[in-house]
Amino acid sequence: MKINKNAAAVLSLAALSVAPAWGADKARTNAGDDWAKHVQQAAEPASPTMANTTSGTRLGPHAALFGSVVPAGTASRTITLRPGMKTINVASGEAVAFADGDQSVAWQFAEFVHGSTVDLGDLFPGMPIARGVRVNIDRSQIFTGG
Repeated sequence: MKINKNAAAVLSLAALSVAPAWGADKARTNAGDDWAKHVQQAAEPASPTMANTTSGTRLGPHAALFGSVVPAGTASRTITLRPGMKTINVASGEAVAFADGDQSVAWQFAEFVHGSTVDLGDLFPGMPIARGVRVNIDRSQIFTGG
């Protein structure tokens, strides 16, 4: 089999140019620091609380899979958590404020999580009364045209 010398030269140069990419974790940013540290810091939460929650309610590590904190004024309704509460029905895409005494958090459920259920205590571990309350996330009529 005959190998084209030009193709062999191009492949050799390509292999040599890949080597610096493997050392990219030591690359410096314009500020002169290690960019890999920036990526790692961006992936780590700044703090276990959210600024948008009153009294700084902590969020669970997987809370972002179900939605996000929103300003309190965007909530369509407020649900006061009480002892013995077992289930809450919400619609995907709906913004709901959850209150527990002096703590409250406004949460918008993601549009794509319809048909799911989640323990409210997993979303807000800083609200002890939320533990054991199941949130049923139904398909929104707004997003389905129904």
